Amino acid sequence: MELYRACYRSKINWGNMRLPLPDEIDKTLLRIRRINRKAGVTGALLLVDQHIIQVLEGLTGPVLDTVYCVMNDPRLEAIEGIIHEPADFRLFPNSLMFFRDLTDGLAASKHDVLRPLLDHPADVTREEAYRAFGHFAQELQEGRLTNDMLMI
Repeated sequence: MELYRACYRSKINWGNMRLPLPDEIDKTLLRIRRINRKAGVTGALLLVDQHIIQVLEGLTGPVLDTVYCVMNDPRLEAIEGIIHEPADFRLFPNSLMFFRDLTDGLAASKHDVLRPLLDHPADVTREEAYRAFGHFAQELQEGRLTNDMLMI
């Protein structure tokens, strides 16, 4: 079974938001995580200013099905693929959908790899996306290791 990774960026279409943004995000994450559990898809979603950058990982079919759903979401516009390729491993193996709101700039001020996401979210490159998602994947892994050590 071949793993696949897809990453896209999109602009938020505020005119199609039905709820205030925090409520819209909570509702959407609940739905995404429920669907991803059934489909075997993992990944991460970053909110950056007026944009969303998301990475999806899993078997090719379910990942591409999820991308298709994203492309038809009226709350998003100017959707552009950043990464579409086979993957040797999952960056977020235990995360049905990791989420971070980076709009306040605090995380980017502490971690240079996140700076491009705020500086030019509409033009994030493949390498910049990998560095940003890699940062959070490592953060999650370190947290799991700490939890494992505390459980000994």
